[in-house]
Amino acid sequence: MNPCVADYSPFLLRNMLLEHLAESDRDHLEVLDASRGAANWQNRRVMNAWHALGLYAASACGTPEDDGEIAIALKREEPHHARFAALIGDVPSNGGLREGGDLLMKMWDWLAEELLLDYSRDEIVYQFAEAVAGRAYPSPATLDFVAPIMRRYLAPLLFRDNRDLAEQFEVIACEGATTGLAQAAMTLARHGVISPGDRAAIIWPTYEPLRDLVECQLGCEVVQVRLDPETEWIASEDELKKLLDPSLRMVVTVSPGNPVPIITCQDILDRLEVAVRMNPDLLIISDYVYARFLDYSVETEIERLPRNTIGVYSVSKDFGLAGMRLGVVLAHPEGVAQRLLERASGERRAEMNARYCRRALDPAEMSFGERMVAESRGVSFTHMSGISTSLQALLCVCAAYDRLDPTSEDYFDWIRHELMERVGALHDGLGLPTPGWMDGASSRYATPIDLGAVARARGGEQLESALRRHNLWDLLVYLARNWKVILTPGESFGTGEWSVRACFPSIDARQARELGRRVADAVEQFAGS
Repeated sequence: MNPCVADYSPFLLRNMLLEHLAESDRDHLEVLDASRGAANWQNRRVMNAWHALGLYAASACGTPEDDGEIAIALKREEPHHARFAALIGDVPSNGGLREGGDLLMKMWDWLAEELLLDYSRDEIVYQFAEAVAGRAYPSPATLDFVAPIMRRYLAPLLFRDNRDLAEQFEVIACEGATTGLAQAAMTLARHGVISPGDRAAIIWPTYEPLRDLVECQLGCEVVQVRLDPETEWIASEDELKKLLDPSLRMVVTVSPGNPVPIITCQDILDRLEVAVRMNPDLLIISDYVYARFLDYSVETEIERLPRNTIGVYSVSKDFGLAGMRLGVVLAHPEGVAQRLLERASGERRAEMNARYCRRALDPAEMSFGERMVAESRGVSFTHMSGISTSLQALLCVCAAYDRLDPTSEDYFDWIRHELMERVGALHDGLGLPTPGWMDGASSRYATPIDLGAVARARGGEQLESALRRHNLWDLLVYLARNWKVILTPGESFGTGEWSVRACFPSIDARQARELGRRVADAVEQFAGS
């Protein structure tokens, strides 16, 4: 099969490339897979805290006299704070669990003194221990302690520390930011807020699954607002004007972006503000999963236009926990989505109510957030909605670490420095200058590689012309089989026919430089063949 890469998901193509790589006979080469963004680091203190919490949950359970293997559910009315302190006090001071336990002790104090004022310390420890034990279904779907902790975590990242604004938002825990995006989009669609044929603008290039979600799953007409690589990814005036189209129903942004790791610029924010004045019902869906990698906080869509924007965030990226799937959706309870639901009448209102008639005493009173939670399980199983309670506990431990531990900024400084080194190393190996965005407001999470530029650097315009006479898919297979390199095609993300995307979290600086060298060598040999 020789697929046209523009017609298929880059992640489907990635799996095919991995099959080609498995057939490689170049056993001496290290596999260099920069096709996805799972980090090759984690935060040890956070993981130790989560495991210390799990050990406490297990040790504090009751036990029948005749069977020590059975753990009876935690009792609420117990001195949990003192018991936890005693457990941690028995751990060697130089041990990882002691380090994690100390973080939790700080967290109990912080929550009792600042965020969960109605809870005693014993109750706080009990709630977290019960959550990490995973004994009960999530009830409510997003546990009560999650929202205040996550609002405090996100206030400096998305609202430039405007805590009053952050406090206005409903927080819905979900299985990673992508699940949050899908839940929000599908809830909007099932209630007729977004309908097939509606026009939706996407800031382009973008994360490819978002295009699929909007175009293929929702059936919208996608309007690409293109950023120009020749001007350091700034949109031209003609592109900006597309945002003022009164027929637009929705705008989708990723900030910082993927595959181009830059933020939504002021020009786009300004045009969105004008667009909202012209069309107050304009919906904005924004993905902020890389915001913690920025050197400083920036203005966002959700800060500038809080009632029009539904935001998603993933703590998974921040702490190297891609497999944990830790995300939240932020929705304003008086936002556009809620307003459009309330405006529904007649047959549409009857259909909406009928969908929930057995799951709510008064379906008409259900909020957008409540409907999102219900829709996550297809309504019928809404009583089982919500991500696992143990993961909700981990979500909060991550957020608390960032707010409490003085070493947290050292951790994120290390990530930023490491990603910057990887960006530089890759481009050094490619023989290309580092991109202009590297020193600006960038997450440095991923990059498009212009293979035409690589060919020009190796052999001038003649080699580039020779490269373009070939097929990109054949080059990707050649990279996998002969060089053990896996990259995803950039055209799917909107960065051009002869481009690929590389993600930096999964490769260190040495590997990034080696990957760049292999790509440059492969382009030269492939084009000249």
